[in-house]
Amino acid sequence: MQAHDYTATRPLVVFHQGHSRWFEPLLAASLHHHLPLFVYPGQPGARLEAALMGLQPLGFRGAVLEDPGLQALALNAVQNLEPEALQARRVDLVLPEVTGTRGFYLEPIALANLIRRYAFGDKALWLGPVRPELAQGLRGLTKVSVLGRSFPEGEGFLELLPLPQRGVAAAAEVQATAVARQADLIVYAGGNLPLALLQPYHCVIALKPLPVEALRLIGEYVPPEEFQRFHLAALLEPLGYALPPEAFTL
Repeated sequence: MQAHDYTATRPLVVFHQGHSRWFEPLLAASLHHHLPLFVYPGQPGARLEAALMGLQPLGFRGAVLEDPGLQALALNAVQNLEPEALQARRVDLVLPEVTGTRGFYLEPIALANLIRRYAFGDKALWLGPVRPELAQGLRGLTKVSVLGRSFPEGEGFLELLPLPQRGVAAAAEVQATAVARQADLIVYAGGNLPLALLQPYHCVIALKPLPVEALRLIGEYVPPEEFQRFHLAALLEPLGYALPPEAFTL
């Protein structure tokens, strides 16, 4: 690295609570692709707001917020919010600007990109605990149904989607059987997985690891690590670095 390159390098901090899963992949990708970023981890504790306020005067490129608790706290600690952050009520990337800090929430964009690669336009069934903050990531699908822990929970999740996309909210396996047969895509969010719902033509995008016994029943399996790669790629895009998900080693 030349001297002028080094002076252009700016810090990118990964805020976390405990062990960070994002720091090493972001650092490795930055080094391998010669990005002008000095990536390092930090634990802000109760001083998150002060840490974010210091990004601009200290010359930081930005801050990545890994922990869900920090993501929620950051919502009220930034001056400007992107639409995804406003709707999800959380922030996973903060960039300093002249007008103040700007908060992004890129995880639903990562999910949308993942679906676009593996299952764009398909009918989907969400299995497991709903994650309202990811609802925006499902908008490229034709129809979305939910098998959740309760009917009101599933209905509340579907109400976050445009009306033409809203499918069936089910709270029992028997209610979801017909929907599962019509679905091309299963989004597995963890918890109990009724194996009888799985079909050989299903593509399963897993936000949590899929039980081993389910792998022989489906057509294609997209593991949680792939979703994480797409998320890491999405986090770097607002910084101006368009790396493919394959650039990140987990």
